[in-house]
Amino acid sequence: MERVKKIYLKGKEIVYVDYSNIKKEDEMIAVHRAHLEFVYRENKRYVYLADYTGSYTTPKYVKEIYNSLHNNKNLIIKGAFLGITGGKGIILSTVISLFGLNFKTFNDKNQALDYLVSVS
Repeated sequence: MERVKKIYLKGKEIVYVDYSNIKKEDEMIAVHRAHLEFVYRENKRYVYLADYTGSYTTPKYVKEIYNSLHNNKNLIIKGAFLGITGGKGIILSTVISLFGLNFKTFNDKNQALDYLVSVS
């Protein structure tokens, strides 16, 4: 799936997950599952950038996220998010609190990428 791919910056590997402009629940879930398959196939710790610009989340999608984080949060070093507005911000804050993840939101893709390749 082209919505999940690796990108490289400053010698670092970043998993890029593109949810942008997805309006249907089944498509959101399909991209999330493709992301999970990618992570399980690679089976290593990673940083990732997720772009939610213009997308919609639903309770079923959020449940998928919560369930998968129980199984793979140990593989996530940190994450950067684009397009987090309104209810998506509340959901992300809840995820950060529940799972203690190093996630941040950004309005600018370059700032998000700089954050991901910085030492933490």
